[in-house]
Amino acid sequence: MSFGKSLKSELGRNAGKWVSNKVFGNTGWATPRRHVIEVEQRKKQREEAREYKHRQKEMEHERRERERELKQMEKEQAEREKRAMIRANEEEVHKHNSYLEVIQSVHKSYSDQIDWKELQKQNAPDYVPTAEELREEISKFTNDYVDQEIEGLKIRSRLSLVRLILGNMYVPKNRWIFKTLGKEEALGFIGLVCMMGLLYGLMQEGFLKYFLSIISALVFLTVLLFKYGAKDFDKKINLEERLNELENSRSRLLQENLKQQQEAHEQYLRDKADYEKMMDIVNGVINKNPQAYTYALNFFNPFEDLKEYGSDISFEVNANKVSVDFYVHSEEVVPSTTKKILRKGVEVKEEQLPQSRFNEIYQDYVCSCILKISKEIFQLLPVVNEVQVNAKGSLMNSATGNFEEQTIVSVNIERDKLDKLNFDLLDPSDSMSNFEHRMDFKKNEGFKPVSDLQTA
Repeated sequence: MSFGKSLKSELGRNAGKWVSNKVFGNTGWATPRRHVIEVEQRKKQREEAREYKHRQKEMEHERRERERELKQMEKEQAEREKRAMIRANEEEVHKHNSYLEVIQSVHKSYSDQIDWKELQKQNAPDYVPTAEELREEISKFTNDYVDQEIEGLKIRSRLSLVRLILGNMYVPKNRWIFKTLGKEEALGFIGLVCMMGLLYGLMQEGFLKYFLSIISALVFLTVLLFKYGAKDFDKKINLEERLNELENSRSRLLQENLKQQQEAHEQYLRDKADYEKMMDIVNGVINKNPQAYTYALNFFNPFEDLKEYGSDISFEVNANKVSVDFYVHSEEVVPSTTKKILRKGVEVKEEQLPQSRFNEIYQDYVCSCILKISKEIFQLLPVVNEVQVNAKGSLMNSATGNFEEQTIVSVNIERDKLDKLNFDLLDPSDSMSNFEHRMDFKKNEGFKPVSDLQTA
């Protein structure tokens, strides 16, 4: 084969490979370069596979560790929520049980005994003048206060020596000058211009040399003064504004002070009225006036805390005895259920109280309130020696078939007998045996109506 034919054949084969690579991509006609690239890629894949194989156990361990940590976090969160639930449940049950204990021991809390002789020695509240009576003094006080504030403000706002030069420039209309020249950028730019002017002047001859130098220096010094004067300017303007505010506040402050004085006088009038009312009660109690006993019970209201339970009280007073009607409202006071903790605290079980237990709690509450009412009256009125309490409860009237307020306990409490009782240890229901009383109670049936004891 001639050289020409061989060259032509080789060129044909190379051209065919090039066209094939461009048209068909990676085919059996791929170039050696493509083969090299594929070899390198397969080598890299083998290296990655070996690396994975090498780190497989480590990666699996890290995954299991992450899963373990996640489960631990979930477990700890669940444990925190469980503890919070247990605390809330325990608190709920504790408060419920505490309430049951409280309503059976109302008698353990009562007021201190009142010493009416000591109350009689109390002085009337001091007179407080009206605003008009003190107008002159209040006006002087207000003006002195404003003057002191003005003087103090002036002392705290003293200006620098720059004010001696630029003092006349400190007016609001020149605010823009100080605002502009007080900026660092403005000072730098003008300083550069003045320096160039000074250098240019020094390069001149004769009068122009000194004139330009002096003008440049004066301009720079003027700008410098305005820079340091900017703070003084703001201080002076703010001072003038604040001084104007203080001057204008004189009238407002005077009115506020007059109003406060008038309110103090009105409070004095209320205190005086309460004092006079209390002195009437004190003198009436000391003089054994039964009407004063009623006023004292209404004024001091020693039964207020019983109303928190929904119970109501009315009373009548004579010379030596107080008769009280006490309306129990059991459905508003005594709960019909009991609560206890189950499953180590994660559950609160609420159960219906057995009727016998409900009746016992109800009886203790009624008798505890009777003791408290009597004790409060004896503590308030030392001249009273006997209290009759008629406890009223909602019972069905067998004649009408309707629920009506009927007496369930009627008892006469004598002071000397009550004083001998230990309120901390006694059983309220059993304590009724110390006094003349009427009470028809059976554990499984509850209260039955009784008639009131006769009032002497």
